Amino acid sequence: MSSNPNFKQLRVAVVGGGLGGLSAAVALRRAGHIVEIFERRDFNVEVGASISCAANGTQWLREWDVDIPDMKPVILMKLVMRDWETGKILNQYNLDHYEEEWGNVYNMLHRQDMHATLLKTATSPEGLGTPATVKIDHICESVDYEKGTVTFKNGNTVKADLIIGADGIRSAVRGQIGVVPDMKSAPQTCYRCNVRREDVDKLGLVKYSYDPAIQFWGGMPGSNGRSKYYKIVMSPCSDAEIVSFYCFMPTELTKHHEEGFTFKEVPVSDIITGRYDELDPDCVNLLKNSVDRMPWRLYVHQPYNHWFRGKACILGDAAHPMMPHQSQGACQAIEDAAALGIIFSDKYNFTQDVNAGLAMYQNIRKPRATRVQSASARATENLNERIGFTSLTPHDASLAAAEGKLTINEMNGYKMHDHVASEVAAMTRSNTDNLTRL
Repeated sequence: MSSNPNFKQLRVAVVGGGLGGLSAAVALRRAGHIVEIFERRDFNVEVGASISCAANGTQWLREWDVDIPDMKPVILMKLVMRDWETGKILNQYNLDHYEEEWGNVYNMLHRQDMHATLLKTATSPEGLGTPATVKIDHICESVDYEKGTVTFKNGNTVKADLIIGADGIRSAVRGQIGVVPDMKSAPQTCYRCNVRREDVDKLGLVKYSYDPAIQFWGGMPGSNGRSKYYKIVMSPCSDAEIVSFYCFMPTELTKHHEEGFTFKEVPVSDIITGRYDELDPDCVNLLKNSVDRMPWRLYVHQPYNHWFRGKACILGDAAHPMMPHQSQGACQAIEDAAALGIIFSDKYNFTQDVNAGLAMYQNIRKPRATRVQSASARATENLNERIGFTSLTPHDASLAAAEGKLTINEMNGYKMHDHVASEVAAMTRSNTDNLTRL
């Protein structure tokens, strides 16, 4: 029972049951609300790829009492940059004191493991709040953000106090609240694939592949004219039983054109193309023995004008789709969910005025997420824009901040509870001043 007499339990409809949608369901369940999750397809198509969950994401999983060990994390201990052609280590950044400095570890997670645990947390009878319910085979057709209704293509219509569009890069809710994306094809595209640790050991492939590290090849122009858009990002996940790859290349080399992730496996020849014939042989051997090879077509979106209307809002990729080069996509979706959970908690009175609460959500989240979105686009062109490569020491961080670059300090030192409290206090003072003038 809330001690705030103005607190009202909301009926929340979450459209989309991916990582962002499930995070929102957990956050709002914990805040005391009744949550329904509507997913367009069965969850058995969730794709296995690594997810970076830095301290700014991990802190919310802990606050929500998510069983992080159940996600089979690999705790990141270093960043390694390798030569494209030889695999020789060019630079190595150790993260031995990361947890000590930021209060949380940097988790590398398998998408399927993370999804399964969040789903369990949202729907389990155990834990704080009413368990969320899930309905599959619900494809959003229309949203009435004033009345608070969502109509699905199967004919069902639901009514809610709060509608959250967590329906991804091709969001239907986004269009229903009047957002028209300004986007263009990125100059770089990606393929994701995995290598099983058992295959690494059985085939005698390089064992450093499952070190607790994010390892990079390329990302910079080669002396022989190789494009900077050739890049590989490798990291272990799922208790280091899976080695996950993100393989980038110039967009003109891909055969795939639909934005976002495609659930159709491709032959390894689609990945090892162009200047991949010059790639470090050890890395090539890993890729040749990969599984779950899926294309991921990338587009650059300009920041949207707004994230909400009436009783409906968007979050995650539906609100701020970004290039993957800051490894912050999942963390930013988690932060979106955290903001909604805080704003609509019994600490404040926004459950009495959902529209005002969503205005606060946009005020809190849009500037920060937009900054990460822009920094991710810049890192496509310049690897040195990436968090961690230029901001691991206080001196480097201050220089990077002075240049307007995103820093690890800015990401991990952020205090959302304090930010929301400050903005609510400022709003209250402004309202009081206005009443006084009247």
